Amino acid sequence: MFTKSSSTPFTPFFLLVLFLLFLFLLNGCAAPVIKMPRSTPDFIKEYKSVVVYGQKSGMHDSGVRVREGDFVALLAKGEIDYWTGRGGYVFGPERSLLYRFGEKGFYKKYRYPNYIRISQEEKGNIFFGHQDGEIDPYGEAKNPNYYLDNRGHFVVDIIVWEEKNFVQAANFIEEASMNDPTNEALRKIAVPLERHKKHFLAEQKKKQEIEETKNALLALKEKEISQTKDLQKEKQVAELNERLQKALQALKDLEDLKKKMDEQKEKEKELLARMERLEIEKGKQAKIPPVIAIAFPQDGLSVDSEYLTITGAVEDEEGIAKFEILVNDQVATQKDQRGLQIVAKDLRKIDFAEKIRLRAGKNEIAVVAHDIKGLMGKKSISIQYAKKKENVWAVVVGINKYKNFPSLKYSVNDAREFYRYLTEVNQIPKDQVWLLLDEEATLDKLRSTLGTHLRRQAGKDDMVIIYLAGHGATERDSSSPDGDGLEKYILPHNADPKDLYSSALPMSEVARIFQRISSERLVFVSDTCYSGASGGRTVPLLGSRANVSGAFLERISHGKGRVIITASDANEVSVEKDELKHGVFTYYLLEALRGKGDADGDGVITVDEVYRYVSTKVPQATGQEQHPVKKGEMKGEIILGVVK
Repeated sequence: MFTKSSSTPFTPFFLLVLFLLFLFLLNGCAAPVIKMPRSTPDFIKEYKSVVVYGQKSGMHDSGVRVREGDFVALLAKGEIDYWTGRGGYVFGPERSLLYRFGEKGFYKKYRYPNYIRISQEEKGNIFFGHQDGEIDPYGEAKNPNYYLDNRGHFVVDIIVWEEKNFVQAANFIEEASMNDPTNEALRKIAVPLERHKKHFLAEQKKKQEIEETKNALLALKEKEISQTKDLQKEKQVAELNERLQKALQALKDLEDLKKKMDEQKEKEKELLARMERLEIEKGKQAKIPPVIAIAFPQDGLSVDSEYLTITGAVEDEEGIAKFEILVNDQVATQKDQRGLQIVAKDLRKIDFAEKIRLRAGKNEIAVVAHDIKGLMGKKSISIQYAKKKENVWAVVVGINKYKNFPSLKYSVNDAREFYRYLTEVNQIPKDQVWLLLDEEATLDKLRSTLGTHLRRQAGKDDMVIIYLAGHGATERDSSSPDGDGLEKYILPHNADPKDLYSSALPMSEVARIFQRISSERLVFVSDTCYSGASGGRTVPLLGSRANVSGAFLERISHGKGRVIITASDANEVSVEKDELKHGVFTYYLLEALRGKGDADGDGVITVDEVYRYVSTKVPQATGQEQHPVKKGEMKGEIILGVVK
């Protein structure tokens, strides 16, 4: 997979030159991504440029070894043409390049910005490969033959430096980017590296401020114990209280920059608990309830894991008698003196680290503590839980312009807004969403995207979302299994009204495509119609309005985990409105996803919530002329979106 240099006698050398020339003509130039100086800077431990060829399957050792604490920058360029000559796609590194650390490490997809701090589990040699079809967790191809007809390559530059040299490395990349402004790979990594450098420097400053605050806290504690009424000392106490406020803000900033600093966690918890207690004592209250500080998570955090460990500290001068954690008003953890972690004999302070379970959506978490005199302290935070989106794949199609049919006004706008929602609000990676608009949405492209590329990518446990906005049509067909003598078609950009059979996508094939996709969660959203009536997203080809059976929706929703939501019933028209700049159905679909469909207020939008919302709004907006339809069943709730 990687090029190597060697010296051999003339004849083998001549053959080697011919072979390399052949690779050059086949794959193009393989120059490094970055122009390194003749003398490698001292802060760079290792630099190497390797080539990943399109015809080679599997993961291959780069020969570069990394250790715990190293920082690695990966810069990639190039293209690979998959299925050359057979209507395939040309992908860049961010679509198919893979890497992994160590022989037993799991593969990762190449994404910008690609600078990684190596952990204990990741140390080892770096391996590279690319994906064409299914792969195992290590990046190895399940179908090596898929790779044989690929053309092209990726060039990957590997730069390794130590964490202590992070600032010099960031400056080096920034300077290289300025000297080579057309280098896209350098530009993409230089900007986040510069931002990371600023955070890194700010973090060092915050640590110093916290250390100074610790010393101030100790001094303040001594002054409180002394009970001295001296005016000068009271002034000093006031000054220290002001410094405490600044230290509290500094600690918050540090947590925002790096939430999971294991080496600082215990110190942060203790410091935060002491500061909050001193805040209360500053008010000279006669009776002080237990003081509670939550070190992690911070209020308002969004997570993608069902389980979360909450850490913090509780402190009370009189002694703690009882401690509990509530999740959505239900007790998740409860301990009395026998179960509490003993820090002192009189239980004046405890540290906690408790694993709790979240429900989908918004979770209200409360930490409650009682002291031995019955006083209660309480600290509450709100956490949003939404399942990971890495394994969601989507195809979004919108067609206004047709070669042989009347144009639509707002199908492309519908598709773009739905695509924007998936990628910006749901944060589905853009390389997991295919967007086909107008001339891109040909019959061949639809078949290839849905029947080949989506089928290859989506695994059994993944979720698939398919959205379509455009024309539908019907054609007489006595063999139709729907009982109405009609076949229904999705019309691509290049459909021919005189030959729908070979130029359009029949629902029978759509059903077959859906069955070929292995995912057990597939949602098809369609803003089109097939009634043949004018004024909507259908075209009349039969000479009169057809009496269409809705059985075709049953066909395409048949199978495990298939749900279909269409804009209208089989014999209704799916309309567009100028005042909305959308199809009516999609306008209210987007309203539902952006929060108005969140009936239970939990912060997530399910398929059922979307359908309930559009089933109310669309008929109201169309004078009861259009009624969305939902077919198919799926086990459990299926989340379509998250409220931003």
